[in-house]
Amino acid sequence: EWPGGNGLERATYVAIVGQKDGRPALIVNVDPASKSAFVIPVSAEAPTGRSLELWFIGGDEKPKPMGLLGAQPVRLMLPPGARVEKASLAVSVEPEGGSPTGSPTGPVIYSGQIVKS
Repeated sequence: EWPGGNGLERATYVAIVGQKDGRPALIVNVDPASKSAFVIPVSAEAPTGRSLELWFIGGDEKPKPMGLLGAQPVRLMLPPGARVEKASLAVSVEPEGGSPTGSPTGPVIYSGQIVKS
């Protein structure tokens, strides 16, 4: 069951977030109308004792945290004022519970461009 419907009715943007070899780790439906993103894990796995954190990167801005990722689909809010055109998403490995600084502290293991669907 998809929270709030199937997540596709109003979604106008999508991102395939994955490794450099092109294998998807996440599929993300971005809905500017609700200022949210529906994140579907495909193959993303956190190392033992660590957390995966999703970051929104708008243009030349510094990454803004969106939330932690688990094994289940989740709806996360876009950062205030986020513009999805020409933006991308990235996933970093962080200490359990997420970045203590509000910026990525660990390696970025997945990334992907947000595109109009």
